[in-house]
Amino acid sequence: NILSFLLLSSTLSLVAFARSFTSENPIVLPTTCHDNLVLPEVYDQDGNPLRIGERYIIKNPLLGAGAVYLDNIGNLQCPNAVLQHMSIPQFLGKGTPVMFVRKSESDDGDVVRLMTAVYIKFFVKTTKLCVDETVWKVNDEQLVVTGGNVGNENDIFKIKKTDLVIRGMKNVYKLLHCPSHLQCKNIGSNFKNGYPRLVTVDDHKDFIPFVFIKA
Repeated sequence: NILSFLLLSSTLSLVAFARSFTSENPIVLPTTCHDNLVLPEVYDQDGNPLRIGERYIIKNPLLGAGAVYLDNIGNLQCPNAVLQHMSIPQFLGKGTPVMFVRKSESDDGDVVRLMTAVYIKFFVKTTKLCVDETVWKVNDEQLVVTGGNVGNENDIFKIKKTDLVIRGMKNVYKLLHCPSHLQCKNIGSNFKNGYPRLVTVDDHKDFIPFVFIKA
């Protein structure tokens, strides 16, 4: 009888505990919803947030590397190769300015934030024929080229902070290509046909570090 009484008391206590957490007193469980999460800003080398529509040089800060630039290496009507300067005579240069743009207005305003979708567009003088050939994309060979479209879900890039410590540099990031419904891939580099090309890489530990310098 004593055992029955104790079991009954425990059951009633559990019922009372459960009833105390009705819709009027809900248990707040952890959530993965990030609708109200404000992601950190991306910063340039002056310590200022990157802004949509402003011009920047994207530079690999490692010794011997350099800035990203646009060039025509295939005798095409429009230049479309996204290359990286290096500390050797044929690849020296200051880089081609880029702008970060969005498909539409965003709650983030004009600030670029970590791991948010942006399109990357070269800011360069061009002809009427090539005016729409300045947005970055990734082709079938996994090379970063131009010819993308703002609004195309497969031409989205994102910026992620790294833990790399490089002398004289701060705010070191990596770029990711994040096509719709597919896993993001890091942007790395590879020599292809004698040119230092930007490419997507499968290994999540393999990437080029980048810093952003106001142009």
